[in-house]
Amino acid sequence: MKKKVIVFGSLVGVLIAFVLYRSLFVHPKVGVTTVQRGNLLKVIYATGNVTADSTATLRSESGGIVTYIGTHEGMSVKRGQMLLKTDDSDDMLRVEQAKTDLRSAQVDLQDKLENLKRMETLYESRSVTRKQLDDAKTQSDLAEISLQQSKIALKISEEELSKTRVTAPFSGVIIFSGAKLGDYLLPDAVCFQMIAPRSILVEAEVDEQDFANVKNGEKCVVAFDAFSDRRFDGFVYRIVPKTNESTKTSKVFIKLTDPPSNLNVGMTATVNIVAAELHDVLLVPRTAVMQLPESNLIYAVEGGIVRAMRVDLGATDGKFSEILGGNLRPGLEIVSEPGSDIRNGMRVEAAN
Repeated sequence: MKKKVIVFGSLVGVLIAFVLYRSLFVHPKVGVTTVQRGNLLKVIYATGNVTADSTATLRSESGGIVTYIGTHEGMSVKRGQMLLKTDDSDDMLRVEQAKTDLRSAQVDLQDKLENLKRMETLYESRSVTRKQLDDAKTQSDLAEISLQQSKIALKISEEELSKTRVTAPFSGVIIFSGAKLGDYLLPDAVCFQMIAPRSILVEAEVDEQDFANVKNGEKCVVAFDAFSDRRFDGFVYRIVPKTNESTKTSKVFIKLTDPPSNLNVGMTATVNIVAAELHDVLLVPRTAVMQLPESNLIYAVEGGIVRAMRVDLGATDGKFSEILGGNLRPGLEIVSEPGSDIRNGMRVEAAN
């Protein structure tokens, strides 16, 4: 029995010694980093998609059977280029008839003017009466009216003829084509949609809490899912002062300084708007800040002892945070990723 007591006591002693050794000489390892001074970009994050300022939906005003197609989806077109024509045979006949009527009216007016001039000469020599001169003047006036009517009729017939044609309002690219040769189109039917590539913008949605910090001209960095390995510079081009009540976001349009040639309308984009550039500010990694409901804590490591420090946070770029208040100084070692087990006053060992 005495021997068992001795063995048990020895085990307890070993256990106590082990605990004392662990507490005195073995400490948990933590990753550390240092507080530093540097520059910080205050960034506002937004999501959006590619759109264009110059877009057009082109329609066939007159409708009818398609007799000509001059472009297809993906093709570049020039301003004024004819893209589609419907059957214009009747309209062409009306235009030719109006031109013939105009030429006849011009000839008739010329005859009437020459006759008026002749009658004026005869009247001066008292060879004709005043009534004959007035009749010649009336005939000249009626011929002038007839000529103007013929001009109007020709203009109307040409306008009707133009309605059988669809032309490009500006130089751009066709992104939709909805008609084929032989199709019968109803009046005002949609035939094409087109954009001007140089008018391409990124339409981004900014959260309402960040919207007040966005200003025209601010620099942006834009990424697209389609170009995952590239980033593009741009600037805030236009701001829409209206908040969507359901999403609580506002529209901001971004113009790229050097957009890729194959950037398509509808592509998804992520935007970082540089709201401010801060210089020589105190910085710590965001992971080093433990954000609690009542305060933000940084855990400094001095002499192997953890010391909790309250701080106030300023701007962030997503990786680093600006420190506005507290007793931090450049070069101070802090825990890089404090966990829930970290305690003020505990002894730690910096991990390699």
